[in-house]
Amino acid sequence: MEKRVKLTDIAREAGVSVTAVSFYINGKAKKYKLSEATCRRIASVVEKYDFVPNIFARAMQQNRTYLIGVLVRGRINTSFWSDIVAGIEAGVAPFRYHLVLSSAHSDAAGELEALKSLRSKGVDAYVISPVCDDSGRVLNLDYLSALSRRSPVIGMNLPMEGISSVYNDDFAGGRAAAEYLYRKGHRRVAVLCCEEVLWFGRFRAFREYYAGKGCPVTIWTEGDALLGARPLPSAVFCFSDYLAAGLCSRAAAAGIRVPQELSVLGYDHLEPLVLMTPSIASVNQHKGELGARIAERLMAVLENGEPNRCRDDVFLPEVVSGDSVADLGATGGDGAPGAVV
Repeated sequence: MEKRVKLTDIAREAGVSVTAVSFYINGKAKKYKLSEATCRRIASVVEKYDFVPNIFARAMQQNRTYLIGVLVRGRINTSFWSDIVAGIEAGVAPFRYHLVLSSAHSDAAGELEALKSLRSKGVDAYVISPVCDDSGRVLNLDYLSALSRRSPVIGMNLPMEGISSVYNDDFAGGRAAAEYLYRKGHRRVAVLCCEEVLWFGRFRAFREYYAGKGCPVTIWTEGDALLGARPLPSAVFCFSDYLAAGLCSRAAAAGIRVPQELSVLGYDHLEPLVLMTPSIASVNQHKGELGARIAERLMAVLENGEPNRCRDDVFLPEVVSGDSVADLGATGGDGAPGAVV
């Protein structure tokens, strides 16, 4: 086994001090005015031995690992989360930070286990989309609050009491969806989602708006059952773009034309679905911008030394029109009393 190369070995061969090597390795050559010639000599030796600094040794010296833990409550293999994570990564990379990505799989115990794993890696900060119960209560809020007193913690796309958060206003997004469909003349409307997410602000706002107009909202948890209903709703507000795309596909298979016989409105505005025919109308959540703002907040604390104060940054979702929603003008049928089906 080859002997591990150390900073002292690089310094000796490059003919410079260990401090100069440390400055170069940690991206501080410009700050401490190392000459180009010195940097070239160090770089040559680093490349020769394919030197990679020991993260734990560096952590002991600098009291940081340059790692940021990102914990997603659900599946991480969706465009929604990947767009946010990409925004975070782009914002922290220039400062030589890296992300450690994990998932709680919508389980409170799994979330605690993941958080403890991130702690064991010595991450410098945490970005978390917390696990909630069916009423929207953050299940591990006490643990997260205690954690935030030791390290920066930022809530991702969901507000948390007493903890800084960057999020899209879900209630405002639901109201924008309702206003859009009502303006298009849709009075007999439905929601498609699983019962576990009915607490989301988007659905409370949607139902409240239509209730104020005297129009009931029927809630469906199965797309096929919805498509079998008669009469069909004139429009369906889906929990996500994935559900909206699936509903459009099933409608086509059942001979139901979108939007002529059924209008469909999604949520998230995922770019790939713009290529569908018909294009999916959707409520845009600010994903990349949200990730960039999280990165900005983290770097303000970790790099600029700003106090880790609790404050929220809120983005307002807006509807992006598409061909999946018909304009019925001022007409539109009244629905039967709402129910969960």
